[in-house]
Amino acid sequence: MTTFFNNFNDSGFRKYFLFLSSIMLLFLALRIIQGDFRLSDSDDYFATAELLKNGDYFSTTTDYAQATLLTKRPFLYPLLILFPGFSNDLVIILLQTLLGFFNIYLTLHLFKKLGGKSFRLLTVILLLTPSVFIYTHLVMTEALVMTLSLLMALQLTGSLDSKKILNIQLLLIALVFLKPAFYLFSFVSLLFFLFYFARTKTFRFSIFLPLLFTIGYMGFNKERTGYFHFSSMQNINLIDYNLYLFKAQKEGTDVANQWRDGIYLQVEKLPTFEKQSEFLAAEGKKTLQENLIPYSIFHFYGAVRGSIDPGRFDLMTLVEKYDPNQGFLNMLSTAGLKKTISNFFEYKYFWIILILIPVFIATLFKWGLIFRYLWERKKAINFSGAYLLIFISYAILITGPVNASRYMMPLQGILIAYAVIGWENFRTKKSSTK
Repeated sequence: MTTFFNNFNDSGFRKYFLFLSSIMLLFLALRIIQGDFRLSDSDDYFATAELLKNGDYFSTTTDYAQATLLTKRPFLYPLLILFPGFSNDLVIILLQTLLGFFNIYLTLHLFKKLGGKSFRLLTVILLLTPSVFIYTHLVMTEALVMTLSLLMALQLTGSLDSKKILNIQLLLIALVFLKPAFYLFSFVSLLFFLFYFARTKTFRFSIFLPLLFTIGYMGFNKERTGYFHFSSMQNINLIDYNLYLFKAQKEGTDVANQWRDGIYLQVEKLPTFEKQSEFLAAEGKKTLQENLIPYSIFHFYGAVRGSIDPGRFDLMTLVEKYDPNQGFLNMLSTAGLKKTISNFFEYKYFWIILILIPVFIATLFKWGLIFRYLWERKKAINFSGAYLLIFISYAILITGPVNASRYMMPLQGILIAYAVIGWENFRTKKSSTK
């Protein structure tokens, strides 16, 4: 651990760490002034924490509303917020600020470990990625997911060994129980490492741990609710968001509302959570099969579009309690481009738009550098690099049409570090050709 923090002996590293930490404190002050530390999802974490606190988390039920709440959020983050001031949001936010300092350190450390030297450019791009600072001070999992993602990236620098492989599995288990979206990655990870072991003629049993924990938790949910699943968010996201947005864009919001409301009218007639969930999953699967190609395009486009979202919603959380239905990407998915642009320029907080312009330019610059770096190193990517690339691609693509700067925030430390490495490689190559 002492060796890990030796970076503070580097005056340049220390200077930029302290500067970025002061910016983190500035955003903390802005959040305290604004006074609201929660988004709508935050209430779900507190609800799960309450279930853990009173012991109802281990109860059984077949009621749809109760079972949905019981399995909606995995236990890890609710367990963490349960102890440090469960009834005091500010206590939780202060602890997450410390985590934010650690994320800054990890980002700088990853960059330095990759051979990076342009701490100034790294700092500029971080400053132009406000979601990193904003979501650290909301009662959400993003800051902790960013920590685990950065630790994952650090394990994936250099070649793989037994210790690194074990650490990757442990980090993945933690990610699965923080964000339900990662549960499918336990299957992806297992397939990757089976291929890796086939190529290297080695084997480690630890690669099965994430999948075993995932299946075990799904079995636990079946015991509690009668339905084998990881999280009730699976059906909620599929019906209420992904397919709803798809239908709203293709057929209009009225048709989408009728489709969704019709499904839930049928759900209400079914007797148990198991039957209701099976019906929702079947309806979602049927709609996907009927629209496989157009939905796939819609899903991919939404994921990619969200990866360059500058984060108007994020900045709005510093001004007022904001309605997520009025988010730019949500309007784009439902109202279309023309109406969205019209609303965009009638926006009462037009100064936020001015801030978003350099943020958006920096985002495009960052992705341009990343793709250039990947293109130049396409023949030199080893197993570690391939795993990291798959991990990042999964985290982006799994979000689909709901992807936005919030979901990108945990990846930003990694993306920015590699983007600046790409810039340095470009400068070095350009200098060598003069």
